[in-house]
Amino acid sequence: MDEDASNLLKRMPIEDLILGIGDVAAATGVSQSQIRYWESKGYIHSEVATDGKNRKFSYKTVLKVQQIKTYLDDGYTLVGAAKRSQRRSNYFDTLRSFFEGRFVNMAIDEDNQQASIDLGPFDPEPGKNLVAQRIDGHWHFQLIDTKN
Repeated sequence: MDEDASNLLKRMPIEDLILGIGDVAAATGVSQSQIRYWESKGYIHSEVATDGKNRKFSYKTVLKVQQIKTYLDDGYTLVGAAKRSQRRSNYFDTLRSFFEGRFVNMAIDEDNQQASIDLGPFDPEPGKNLVAQRIDGHWHFQLIDTKN
């Protein structure tokens, strides 16, 4: 496996990417006053600022602001948009946690558009790994003997 694939799913430090409220507003098209209001309602949270004055937001919060805005643009109420955004964040956190914990290896045959993802040991049979294979656009699962 090449270097890119081996590092693909290592935890990216997105929690360390911090933006000011003006940057969040510019990136999302949501006004600073709306961002402050959403924060006062508990829909989003700012990070502790070292200067104690300016609001700072994580990259994850920027994504949440954008999601809420998208749901509002689709006609949801603020409460509904915030709930849907939280649900979506929970789904992505769960998927990220799963892949960080299980991902072992990946191989892609770009010419044939086939791929395989090794998800590590299969708990009922520790001598075998669970491997997902994409063949002709469909995913298939196999247990591969690791003792060879």
